[in-house]
Amino acid sequence: GKTGINFAAGMSGGIAYIYDPQDSFSQKGRCNLGLVEIEPVQDQQEGDSLRDMIEQHLEATGFLVAKGVLDAWSKSLLAFKRVMPVDYKRYLLEQASSPPARMTAMTSQPTSADMEDMVAGVSSDSKLQGVGSKSTRRSKPGQLSKADASGSSKDSSSKLPLNKLRGFIEYERNPDAYRKVEDRLQDWGEVNGDGHTADERKRQAARCMDCGTPFCQTYTGCPISNLIPEFNELVFRDQWKAALERLLSTNNFPEFTGRVCPAPCEGGCVAGLVEDPVTIKNIEYAIIERGFKEGWVVPRVPQERTGKQVKIVGSGPAGLAAADQLNQMGHSVTVFERADRPGGLLMYGIPNMKLAKDKVDRRVQLLMAEGIRFECKANVGQGALTLGSLCASSDAVLLATGATVPRKLEVPGHGLEGVHMAMDFLKQNTQALLRTGWGCAGPTGDFISAKGANVVVIGGGDTGTDCIATSIRHGCNSIVNLELLPEPPVERDGSNPWPEWPRVYRVDYGHHEGRHTFGEDPRQFCVMTKKFIGDAMGRVCGIETVAVSYTHLTLPTKRIV
Repeated sequence: GKTGINFAAGMSGGIAYIYDPQDSFSQKGRCNLGLVEIEPVQDQQEGDSLRDMIEQHLEATGFLVAKGVLDAWSKSLLAFKRVMPVDYKRYLLEQASSPPARMTAMTSQPTSADMEDMVAGVSSDSKLQGVGSKSTRRSKPGQLSKADASGSSKDSSSKLPLNKLRGFIEYERNPDAYRKVEDRLQDWGEVNGDGHTADERKRQAARCMDCGTPFCQTYTGCPISNLIPEFNELVFRDQWKAALERLLSTNNFPEFTGRVCPAPCEGGCVAGLVEDPVTIKNIEYAIIERGFKEGWVVPRVPQERTGKQVKIVGSGPAGLAAADQLNQMGHSVTVFERADRPGGLLMYGIPNMKLAKDKVDRRVQLLMAEGIRFECKANVGQGALTLGSLCASSDAVLLATGATVPRKLEVPGHGLEGVHMAMDFLKQNTQALLRTGWGCAGPTGDFISAKGANVVVIGGGDTGTDCIATSIRHGCNSIVNLELLPEPPVERDGSNPWPEWPRVYRVDYGHHEGRHTFGEDPRQFCVMTKKFIGDAMGRVCGIETVAVSYTHLTLPTKRIV
């Protein structure tokens, strides 16, 4: 469509291309020429780059005007105008001409693509040699991720300088690889691989668009408002220590969120509107692990104490984060945990395959070195350890307990032997592994074993996936996952617009392991459990189910005056 009046007013950076077949854009004074100049698009390489952008636009939108422009490209190119700030152009030319080696590569009138490449350290010659690879196809959420399907994600071997300004166009999303499924099923180690090289991590950071409004860190993205574009930029600049400082300014435990967070930031990534989102979660984890490796993460002991005593009940994610914050303020903090080890859900609710317990222990040891006290096997509310006694001996008490009472499936037969709650199953497995080690032999002693059993996991989500993966490692005979809700679409539908969390079909690590072991995905959708069937010994031997369907009801609207 036509531009509005006063176009480019206050424009201080970037380049705009205007399709002006009637030659009315500059003639009718619609452009504010206070800061910019209007020029034709004459360079062949710039024209090719412009056509490539229009082709991507047509593929993504099906816009008929774009099709008409491309069908008559030789004529259409003559109708394009380049709008560029004068000072921005001068700056780019100065940056491009400063290294002597680049002077011979410059033309008398550099193109916009050339100039942006020069700022990023890419000459026209290197661009023609194929820096990066364009990604015009978004990977389907329902497919196996490249990392999980192959067991390895290849790092680019190119050593050419990266194009940061066009990184989201030129470089494909390349998530960290999972270990090969046949290898990881033989042990209880993390499914994640060793991660990318520093060069490939930098390439992935180059895909960040540095948006004016970064939805990745708004209410639809990161719930703790991580400064995502900032630490992405610092990783791209190889300023890892500064990136760590930015990350820790909002996130107490990136080593946990970088492994188990569902990454709503990536769902809100602006690049994800037309391409795959930036690998934010992988970059976050790489930053904190680099910090530990380099010795940058050290105990921060408060220089002064307030004399205030704070007691925290519960050592899960909330309790640990609160303890960290309060301790850094100078208060004396004691954390009470009912289990035998600190960590709560991090220790016993999430299996080692997703979050290694040595990572949890590492953080707890760091908090202890900073002055936080932990009292385990302390069941507040029983015996002499009451809430009243905590209040009497402290200035404040914080309750950070989890919901350990399960929501049981109240159908006939739910009390039969062999019907277990997910958290009991996962917790006992981790406890047994901590007693016996993480070797190939697996857990021993008192725990719920799925070995030789025909397992049915009722309920989807992360917990269901963890139960699938744990059962397969035990050596179950078969596994089925019953999901009450319908199968999600492969891509967003109209009821789930960006930047909301994408409710789409995904293949998680446990589903992939089920496919590998039994030849098919274990999930069955739109299934409701009606009854557990028991044998003569009171043990569950079957499940009565019914297929359900969902209908979207259109409720009558009510006019409010």
